[in-house]
Amino acid sequence: MAKILYYNLHPTKAAKLKMLCRSLFIEAVEVGKDDCGKKIAAVLDGTAASQPPQPADVDGEMLYFSGMNGTMVSVLLNQLRRKKLSVALKAMQTETNVNFTSAELCRELIAERDAIAKGTTAHAE
Repeated sequence: MAKILYYNLHPTKAAKLKMLCRSLFIEAVEVGKDDCGKKIAAVLDGTAASQPPQPADVDGEMLYFSGMNGTMVSVLLNQLRRKKLSVALKAMQTETNVNFTSAELCRELIAERDAIAKGTTAHAE
């Protein structure tokens, strides 16, 4: 099933996101601070709930798209824009990032965003 993990959204914005997701048959899951230090794979499959809290900070709002193809993500992003639900940090599930913690992914996305703004790369080659 398609799923969106969301982080640090204002309750009003979260409610709008959940309503949009429901209309697109996407499950929207809020990830709290106590789960941000756990692997994203564990949050997605529900095993994170049985693990002890691993608090970590996700700096700002973030969305993580899981179980979606490119067309589905495109539709979702267009709907987010139409409803003025902007979130700066977004990622699609990959074989690599599903093994990150949410906090690690957030740092990676910020580094990539900053590198793009500077016209450089986030990682030395």
